[in-house]
Amino acid sequence: MKNLLKSRIQNFWLFTKDKEVQALVIGYDYVTGNLVAQLGTKRALLAPEDITIYQKKNVLDEEIHRLLGSTITCNIIGKNDNDILISRKSVMQKRIQKYNKGQIVEATIVSASNKALFLEFDEGLSGIMYTNQLTSSKVKKPLDLYEIGDKIKCVITKKKEDEGYFELSRVALYKTVKLNIEHGHTLLCKITKKLDDSTGYFVEVLQNPMYSGIFDLNQYNYKHNYRIGEILNLKVVDITDNKHLRLRTLHTNKEVL
Repeated sequence: MKNLLKSRIQNFWLFTKDKEVQALVIGYDYVTGNLVAQLGTKRALLAPEDITIYQKKNVLDEEIHRLLGSTITCNIIGKNDNDILISRKSVMQKRIQKYNKGQIVEATIVSASNKALFLEFDEGLSGIMYTNQLTSSKVKKPLDLYEIGDKIKCVITKKKEDEGYFELSRVALYKTVKLNIEHGHTLLCKITKKLDDSTGYFVEVLQNPMYSGIFDLNQYNYKHNYRIGEILNLKVVDITDNKHLRLRTLHTNKEVL
C-alpha cells in the first residue's frame, strides 16, 4: 500500500500540468498528425499546433522530420485517456521573452538561400542572417563562407515577436570587440571556405573569430594544397575600416603588396 501511494505521488509530481519536462520523440501518427513521445514510462502526444510557434506548413513539416528521434523540452498541458498531452510551442513562447536586441547568441545554421542563412538557437528559436551581415568581407552567397550545421556567434539586431523570429548579425559583433590590426601584422588564421573563383580562401582570425578576411593565392603559392580547417600564420596586406582584411602567407616578400 505504501509503495502504491508513493508511486501515485511520484506520478502526480511528474505529470503536473504546466510542468516543464524532457520527452523523447519516438514516432509520428499519420492519421492525427501527432508526434508520439516517451515521457518517463508514459506515452505523450504532441499535436501539430503545439509543435512549434512557426505554423507555415513547410516549416512544420521540416520540424516534424527533424524532431523524430530527438529529446525535446515541453510543457504538460493535459491528459487524454491514458496519454499525456504536451506542448513544445508554449516553451518556445516563453523563451522568446528572454531575448532582446543587442544580445549575443550562438546559433546553428539549419538552411540557406542565396540571400540569407536561417539559424536556430535555444532549442527551436529561429533567426535569419542576411548576406551583408555575415562578414565584413565580400560574400556572394552565404554558403560560400559557412556550411549547414555550423555554429556561429552573432548579435540579435531585431526581434520580430509577432512573427516569432529574430534578425541576426555577425558584422554587429565587430562593434563590440576591438582588435588593433595594422598593415604587416601577423595573425593566426583558420581557413573556413574556398572562394568560388579559386583565387583564395575565406579565413577567420583565431585571436578573435569575430574578424574574418580573404587569404589571396598568387603565383608563389597557388599550387599549394591548402585544406579547410588548416591553421596558418598570415600577414595583413590590406584593411578597410579595420574590418575587411586581406592576407597573404609569409613565405616570400614578393607576396606582400
